[in-house]
Amino acid sequence: MAADGLIDRYLDAFGRSVRSRRDRDDLVDEVADHLHSAAERLESLGIDSATAQRRALARFGEPRLVASLITAVPSKGNFMPLFFSRHLGAVAAVAGVLWIAAAVAAFFGMTEGLGGWTQERYLVSSVVIALAVLATVAALIGVNLRATGQFDGSTVAIASIGAAAVVASLVLSWVVAIWIPLLAVAVTWTMVRAWRTHAGSRAFALVLIVTMPVFAVLAVLSNLVEGFLEASTGTDLLGWAVFSGMALILAAGLVDLAVRLVRRVAHSRAAIA
Repeated sequence: MAADGLIDRYLDAFGRSVRSRRDRDDLVDEVADHLHSAAERLESLGIDSATAQRRALARFGEPRLVASLITAVPSKGNFMPLFFSRHLGAVAAVAGVLWIAAAVAAFFGMTEGLGGWTQERYLVSSVVIALAVLATVAALIGVNLRATGQFDGSTVAIASIGAAAVVASLVLSWVVAIWIPLLAVAVTWTMVRAWRTHAGSRAFALVLIVTMPVFAVLAVLSNLVEGFLEASTGTDLLGWAVFSGMALILAAGLVDLAVRLVRRVAHSRAAIA
């Protein structure tokens, strides 16, 4: 039997066991995510795919038993915060697109390029940047929940730091030395947790762990250079270059996350169709 068929058959049995639940799709998505994540963690340790999936299924338990335990919880229970789990892929995709839009908007709103700076352009760029940060923070919360399975103290702290970054990016978007380091802390902390638990793409987790602190330092330096040179011609482009570089890295990581989750959900839905 193909390795994928092991989890597919489990999901089919589980889906039939909880078919009376209004949140059936949410529960199936959650179980599928748990099983695939557990299998990926085992594979990262050198275990072959088929064996990893068998062990993940054995540890999770017989589908009817799991379904009976979950059925004891009301439909709006807290098996895992379902909003973040169900919509993480969509939020990540939106955040990725917003970072591309923010990089473009910032060129017109934070530099003298193409017609000179105007307050209207600046306000538009500030809103787009803040929306990108907000969507990213929502995605970070979802990644933390995937990594740990609970809304723990670290997740709350990361969400708080992210909220501060959202406010700072909206009110003081040109001062990248404030909000980029805040966002860098939230992203790096989340990626370290994801790396340790083998949640998501380890390649992108490593890239973000390495690059986000670098962008935080560069953001501070770019604002210092602008201050010393009194924002002479070209210094505004330095801050934009740092910002756009960070935006592209984040966009790539978020889109990769979204694609992975969409494929996983589609596969899980096909297994129980």
